[in-house]
Amino acid sequence: MSGEWDGFLLPKNGRKKKRKKHGRSIMQAGKYCYLCARFYGDYGRKPVQKHHIVFGRGNRQISEELGLTVYLCDQHHEHGPDAVHVNHEMARILQADAQETYEQTHTREEWMERIGRNYKL
Repeated sequence: MSGEWDGFLLPKNGRKKKRKKHGRSIMQAGKYCYLCARFYGDYGRKPVQKHHIVFGRGNRQISEELGLTVYLCDQHHEHGPDAVHVNHEMARILQADAQETYEQTHTREEWMERIGRNYKL
């Protein structure tokens, strides 16, 4: 036994963990800050992070599944005064925009069935 763990490891069953396929955002096509574009018309190239628009706690999976994601710059995502993780009003704007976009191809009843709350401003 040349230093091997012979007999201690279980054999693999040959199956790989199935990765969930995530849909594209239904809210934006490019990688620019959604809020910079919405408020200032700024589609400039700056570092952005993907943000899942959540509705209550633990609904990231629903947001991903429905395509309710946007890209945000750091100032609008986590660290600025208008960051959606800090500023409740900015988060509400994204939630209302998400509902508006979703309802362009679905009904209000479908929205309420999936999300359970009306966010229209």
